[in-house]
Amino acid sequence: MDVVINNAWVLTLKNNRLGIIKEGAVGIEGDTITYVGSSKDLNYKQADILIDGTKHVVMPGMVNSHIHTSMQLLRGGAQDLPEIEWMNKGIGPLAKHLTKDDIILGSKLGVLEGIRTGTTTFSEYTKNVEELVEKVYLNYGARVVATETINEVAQKDRSKLKPTDLYELDVAKGDLALRRNEDIFTKFKKSDLVSCLYGPQALDMVSIDTLSEIKRRAIENNSRIHMHVAQGERERIQIEGRFGKGSSTVKILKEKDLLGDYLIAVHCHDTNETERELMVNENVKMIGCPSSISMIDGIIPPIFHYAQLGGDVGIGTDQAPGPGNHNLFREMRTISLLTKTMMKDPTVFPAWEMLQLVTSQGAKVLGLENKIGTLEVGKKADIITFNLNQLLLTPVVSQPFHNFIPNIVYSATGTEIDNVIINGDLIFHNGSFVKVDEQKLIDEANARGEDIYNNAKEDWISADSKMVKDVKKGLL
Repeated sequence: MDVVINNAWVLTLKNNRLGIIKEGAVGIEGDTITYVGSSKDLNYKQADILIDGTKHVVMPGMVNSHIHTSMQLLRGGAQDLPEIEWMNKGIGPLAKHLTKDDIILGSKLGVLEGIRTGTTTFSEYTKNVEELVEKVYLNYGARVVATETINEVAQKDRSKLKPTDLYELDVAKGDLALRRNEDIFTKFKKSDLVSCLYGPQALDMVSIDTLSEIKRRAIENNSRIHMHVAQGERERIQIEGRFGKGSSTVKILKEKDLLGDYLIAVHCHDTNETERELMVNENVKMIGCPSSISMIDGIIPPIFHYAQLGGDVGIGTDQAPGPGNHNLFREMRTISLLTKTMMKDPTVFPAWEMLQLVTSQGAKVLGLENKIGTLEVGKKADIITFNLNQLLLTPVVSQPFHNFIPNIVYSATGTEIDNVIINGDLIFHNGSFVKVDEQKLIDEANARGEDIYNNAKEDWISADSKMVKDVKKGLL
């Protein structure tokens, strides 16, 4: 075998169970898992790379089901704002000062951050996603589900728009984005690491005709639509302005025959229980971003209710200017604790369900369940090792139960990850990147960040957001 990890606690996550194997081993040949079982039943001495898994957990690499890495250099730039201000007054005045090189640099920062904390699959959602796939994801050996943002909102300054002012749509802009989306299907058709989805941004940002055409193509190409759905007050105001009072995103999607098993609906925190039941009945998949939506909207995304209804749910980190980083350990803990609080029930969303959300469930939502998400012979070797011999995780016991299961979710920070294997390649080994100069990237990002914020200063102050007022008060 090329790589063997032995003498570890192995979590297979298969068949909706943890699948704990004591003193277990995982063997890899090429890009594929060829052995999962007891260490004593495996002849590992001839392996090219042998990783000692003593006092470690080995589990499937985690799946970040929804991520925008393009704005990573704006981390900390739009926090503690009213939701209605976040896009136009908060992030907008900063984002327009990002160059193409800034987007690539920021994406590198975000992807390395994810890999370091155990993410092996990223569902990247951005404009010109092809460039990030080639210059970032494939360069770093990461698995990516590429989604090209399709947005028809006309290119105009929106910082002065009132919430009730409707965005002007430019269909030609949408057509161009759809062509870019089609191009990535063709370009990466033979790639082991890249799969593709269609990415209309939201119902208030794309015309019904364009959405209907995207649906046709998604079904024709056996793909899915990855779309922000019912994101909050801003979207609701736009939808009522376009379709009439009392309209909602889900109502319009149903009316226009745009709900089905081809749709992956992101966020959904402005849906009601009846709408979520309808979506589950239509086999719509959902992705929630707990930290981002808590930060930007002050709302707990309805991940628990959707799962309770029997819907397929994954979780993501969204973008850095919202929650701050791309760490799925934080997301597991956040949604578990918020849901327990919301339901006034400490038994809901237990640790083992959180582990499934970031592995097998995430893979299923993205249509990758036959390739990744569990440790099984024949699946792709996307694997992480987790060092239990850490202060925050001590003591480690296995009788009468395995205390490291809740500790992974509620105590770990992600820094305990010491090996990351993607598609059979050892990307992160013994706590360091194999081929990447991490410090050089950090230094470059810090220098560029200073320039971006300096260049954006006038526009940011002019937008006069709550954050600007807080700065004037000496609070930031």
